[in-house]
Amino acid sequence: MTVPTWFLYLSGFSLVILGVMQMKARPYERGDSVYKRFVNVGTLWSLCCITVGAGMLAMALGWWTPDFVKRPSAPPAVKRLR
Repeated sequence: MTVPTWFLYLSGFSLVILGVMQMKARPYERGDSVYKRFVNVGTLWSLCCITVGAGMLAMALGWWTPDFVKRPSAPPAVKRLR
């Protein structure tokens, strides 16, 4: 069973948009350092969403086919001795 291409496009775009919007909407106070603003679990989650979304878009466009998606090959023919 394979995943439909439209599903990869839809979920990939939505994950990338979700990650970018989370990065943009991070709450912060004036004068916060870059470390305090961006080094936290929320930012890690946003980067994870962006990475997985980019991977799904790469699969939808045919640029990447991971090993766990490929169909297994047929076993080699065995010569039987009689």
